[in-house]
Amino acid sequence: MALEKITHLDRRYIYILLFFFVSIPLLAPLKLPIPISEHTYGVYDTTNAMSAGDVAVCSFDFGPATIPENRPQAAAWIFHARELGLRIVALAFWAGGGPIGEDVLRDVYGSDFPNIPEYGTEVVYLGYIPGNEVGMQTFGDNTQSAKGTDHYGTPIGDLPLMQEVTSAEQVDLWAEWTSGTPGEQQVIQFVQGRHGGPSALPIVVGSTAVSVPGMMPFYAAGQIVGILNGLAGAGEYEKLMSNDYDYPFEQGPGLDAQSVAHVLVILFVAVGNIGYAIRRYSGGES
Repeated sequence: MALEKITHLDRRYIYILLFFFVSIPLLAPLKLPIPISEHTYGVYDTTNAMSAGDVAVCSFDFGPATIPENRPQAAAWIFHARELGLRIVALAFWAGGGPIGEDVLRDVYGSDFPNIPEYGTEVVYLGYIPGNEVGMQTFGDNTQSAKGTDHYGTPIGDLPLMQEVTSAEQVDLWAEWTSGTPGEQQVIQFVQGRHGGPSALPIVVGSTAVSVPGMMPFYAAGQIVGILNGLAGAGEYEKLMSNDYDYPFEQGPGLDAQSVAHVLVILFVAVGNIGYAIRRYSGGES
């Protein structure tokens, strides 16, 4: 039977089909509906509830490998925070996150960043802070002892915003963009847990999709108040932003392609298993 031949199909044909079908929505977006998850609403609503002048830490704890998922999450959130008048202390506890964070901030604040009027008072970029968990704890306990200068060599003590934010006690929201360790669990343990708990320092997270299941216990416990789940979470947040602000919805074609790829993989698995079952129960080799 034809389905039996599936078990001997050259895998290169599968890659060709996948390439073809994924290319279609990238070239001609399907504009599939995007339901907004409660976890995305958690990030959006928590950020919306902040008041102008509140301080938010934005931590770029991911590397080049997860830019497609983490970068659009961070960019959309920073734009949102800026529109609300939040003051942002941006940094990275991953060495690879240092240059990525600067690139994202330039996208949001303009190519002249950090040479903008609001630098030092409304936004600061500290860059990479070494030490992993130790660096996080040190920053939470005493920001100026974690690093002496910002990403551009300016002494932290000369920046008006950092003169006010001397520890996590002065931080109203922590936005963690992560794809591993250190990440949200270390922020919970070494910063939030030492400075008042979830009520004093709420945490929102943007993560790779594969890591989200491990965050659910912390979300259920209220230690994390919102999660952007991979590329889908980035697209959902962009959709909310495009509804309320003049923000481009750029992840639609990628989400369409992702959906098509998932459907195609499911079909391959189903047809392959049917072919295997027919072969097995018709007396063929297993």
